[in-house]
Amino acid sequence: MGAFIIPFELKATFLRELDEGLLEARKAFEALRAHPADGAALDVLARLFHRIAGTAHSVEYPTLGRVGMICEGLADYLKALPASERALSAVEIFADGLSAVEELLQEHRATAPERRLQRCPPAELPLVSAEPTLSRVLVIDDDPFSAKLIDGFLRGAGFASAACSDPTRAMEIIEAEQPDLIILDVVMPGLDGFELCRRIRQQPALAFTPVIFVTRKGDVEQRVRGLEVGGNDYLAKPFEPQELVARVRAHLQRLAALRDMAIRDGLTRCLNHKFFKQRVEQEIHRAARYRTPFAIALLDADHFKVINDTWGHPAGDAALVHLANLVGAAVRGTDVVARYGGEEFGILLIEAGAKEAAIVTGRLRERVAAEPFDLPEPESGGARGQARLTVSIGVTEYAPNDSVQSLIARADQALYGAKAEGRNRVFVVTAP
Repeated sequence: MGAFIIPFELKATFLRELDEGLLEARKAFEALRAHPADGAALDVLARLFHRIAGTAHSVEYPTLGRVGMICEGLADYLKALPASERALSAVEIFADGLSAVEELLQEHRATAPERRLQRCPPAELPLVSAEPTLSRVLVIDDDPFSAKLIDGFLRGAGFASAACSDPTRAMEIIEAEQPDLIILDVVMPGLDGFELCRRIRQQPALAFTPVIFVTRKGDVEQRVRGLEVGGNDYLAKPFEPQELVARVRAHLQRLAALRDMAIRDGLTRCLNHKFFKQRVEQEIHRAARYRTPFAIALLDADHFKVINDTWGHPAGDAALVHLANLVGAAVRGTDVVARYGGEEFGILLIEAGAKEAAIVTGRLRERVAAEPFDLPEPESGGARGQARLTVSIGVTEYAPNDSVQSLIARADQALYGAKAEGRNRVFVVTAP
């Protein structure tokens, strides 16, 4: 796995936004110094130092990060006091924090060295659907820089990532984009991360989407609350980019495993009936738009009940696995093979007409008849035997105005024709 250089733009952006925020913070400090009860001024300082505490370490300014943590803690302490009890001597501590910011800006404005991260090449990313697309991560943080920072780390590690810094629009974006993983700040104005997570979990389509909370205040109570509202993980700021990337990758791998289980048959590992019909529907839309051909075939093992009755259900299972392997080997990687039900399989042949599909399935039929499968070892001991299968296959191709139901019904009609003509054959039915 190669190294990936995160561009110095992340540091440059941090310094630039720090520079822009410093002027407002200086004004707020003077206002707070004149009137310690000024809550709005205290909020401005709290936001600045909250950002510094959470992000400075991640862009390799650990000393400033520690200053930010001290000043953020001071802001929280002053907020908890009645306004009349805020001591000017405590407020003056903010002056040291602002001076530290100014010193850093003077020292580092000109340069921001690059940093290396281990990159996960796109080909190695965990896929969370049967389509070859990158996993999509959405970062939600009301602080634009924090959102950009996390987004930048994820993009640098090879993920498809996007950032949202408006919590009020977050749910709208989530519902529209359906991300595979959400990174969520806890402390946000108007709509905090816990409430947003509750709303996410109310959406059936998002029930298993991993949510990682990221916040400065990572005490036990907040961690427990995050898990109670449906969060999957908690990452405290400041964090190491490598840890963030590792956690995201681990959660996406678990999600990929869950989704794979949901679309595959447990015995044969072929796709299942439901997913097959979804893929046929997708192909119908594609064919209608681009006028590309495709065909489907339904395959049924002949006299399958005889295998179960003669050698038992374990032999039937072995026959199905054998058949699934042969079907998978007979088609292209772009085609779709599913266990349609019982001893029946469905095949979706992309960009192939009935003629091409008949040739492919004809070769498959011959190979199934020619290759025996191993029977399970007898319970009484002794040598394992072998048995043979034959299959009947019905083929049809897409025609304009076809629906999933009409296309599968025609393939089923073709399968019935293959059986009616004596089984162990391919039968083609085209649209009238």
